[in-house]
Amino acid sequence: MAADLFPRADSLLDWLPGESLFSLCSRHHRLWGHSLSSRSTENLFGGSRLGTQHDFPSALDNFAARTEGRLGTAQETARDRTLLRFYRPFLPQSELDHVIWAMRGPAVAHLKFRLGLLTSRFRANHPLKACAACMQNDLEEHGWVYWHLVHQFPGVWFCPTHSVPLRTSRLKSTGVERFLWHLPRTTQLVDSWPPSNADPSAALLRLSNLTVALVGADREVGWLGADLVQSTLRARLRERGWLTPSGNTRLTEAANDYLQHCSQLRGPEELSGLPATNDEAKVQIGRLIRPLRSGVHPIRLLVAIDWLFSDASDFQAMHTMPPGAAVEPSAADGVRQGEDVAKDDARRMQLAELLKSGASATAAAKQLGIDVATAMAWAASGGVQVRRRPKVLKPAARVSLVRCLRRGMDKVDAAGRHGISVETVTRLLHTEVGLHAAWKAARTARAQRMARAAWTKLLMAHPGIGVKVLRSMDPASYAWLYRNDRPWLTEHTPANAAEMTTLRQSPVRWDERDRSLSVEVEKAVERLAGSGRKLQLWQIFQAVPQLKPKLAVLHRLPLTQQVLERALGRRLARKPPDMLQLEPPAT
Repeated sequence: MAADLFPRADSLLDWLPGESLFSLCSRHHRLWGHSLSSRSTENLFGGSRLGTQHDFPSALDNFAARTEGRLGTAQETARDRTLLRFYRPFLPQSELDHVIWAMRGPAVAHLKFRLGLLTSRFRANHPLKACAACMQNDLEEHGWVYWHLVHQFPGVWFCPTHSVPLRTSRLKSTGVERFLWHLPRTTQLVDSWPPSNADPSAALLRLSNLTVALVGADREVGWLGADLVQSTLRARLRERGWLTPSGNTRLTEAANDYLQHCSQLRGPEELSGLPATNDEAKVQIGRLIRPLRSGVHPIRLLVAIDWLFSDASDFQAMHTMPPGAAVEPSAADGVRQGEDVAKDDARRMQLAELLKSGASATAAAKQLGIDVATAMAWAASGGVQVRRRPKVLKPAARVSLVRCLRRGMDKVDAAGRHGISVETVTRLLHTEVGLHAAWKAARTARAQRMARAAWTKLLMAHPGIGVKVLRSMDPASYAWLYRNDRPWLTEHTPANAAEMTTLRQSPVRWDERDRSLSVEVEKAVERLAGSGRKLQLWQIFQAVPQLKPKLAVLHRLPLTQQVLERALGRRLARKPPDMLQLEPPAT
């Protein structure tokens, strides 16, 4: 197939150092000289709009098949040549596999929502960035100006090679030319943050170097997962005296220092989600320290690491993966893993024989070369109860603790009630025959009761409303029932109903948002009006990228709508126009 599509050997370009997939495809489009980007897209992906996303492209299976694997497999391209390279260390293996699966298919709809990017307050548009010094060097050394993947990483606003600020493209991420291919051009690049009295360059350079070092580290998949990073952050907070012996945070002192650190990073629009007040700093630190209930954007973790650690090596020296948090093994480890399982099975059988013959758990563990706690856990899983010599957990407390755990009490609550550590509770769960299974069953039953009660309450309080609106009111309960109790959920799902005619009270302060956005749009219109030509809507989008998503709710932004209509000389519909109408004419 590749011979038919690319008959000449030199018609298929090879990767340049650190190049992204979007850049390689843009170079092919320039090499082939097609007047329309869709022609090049058809050749590379088999569809006029497939694979044109600059961050998480779709149809990678088509790309690998049409190039016959000369440029790598679909999995390799997704992992190493797209923006997934940045998110990869923060994702568990299962989630990473899902993202790659989605990118191999024909559409990546809802992928950014699944990754938590759309609700993170850090922009999910991933603007294309380039370094002027790299552009000059690339042209001299390779004959091409191209997009470097490392420049596109969130949190990277300085070139790691030249330590100069990166400039941002006005195309692609703003919706302009979103289906087209293009390479860096000086005329399309703008400064990434406006000049101000407080120059964020030093802080942004430090954050950029930290991001590149951590993302580029050769470590296990998911080694920067939120849970693992959180434990390391807590350890450093404890060193600084901002964490009490009971595990609570001294928020006032920590928030003041965190706010001062974040104030130095203010500049790029991407980092506008960082705290601007002391109260916001307290809230964000609290979310980082307390048990996580949802995903955390990598930028929030990277900024916290940058705050508490001097550099990447300082963080890695303290950051280790606990034994219980091991990531899923790769296929290359399959043989060794099978050998380890067989060896463990043999030792489990030997342990059972030793215990039946009257040996103590300590003596049996010593003979087999394993830890005593491991021996007790293996015995419990095999239904063998061993003799205990309690040092911390006395018989009366143990009976009470077992009773609480059989009712499904949380480990932290059980530890607090009996004045023991969580580790002691966990050890008991794994060494008491049948206790762990009973505990899990009790917790599942309780979660089922709570989810069913919450969903039933919604159905009774809002009769006639469709499931889409109901699930948005309590997404956690719906998700639990969908995954664990789907037959019951199916029986208690309302039929599709007409949408509500009354508007719910919105938590967004639309008046404040309207005032600030209208001022930004008016300033942009004044700057653009100097050209003397009639303004187009896409030109205003380029100058104010945050405006485009607001067109769907323009009726809530009357001041902004007035500014736009006055600048364009026409009335605007409430719904956004088709994206093709937002693109400038091809040149």
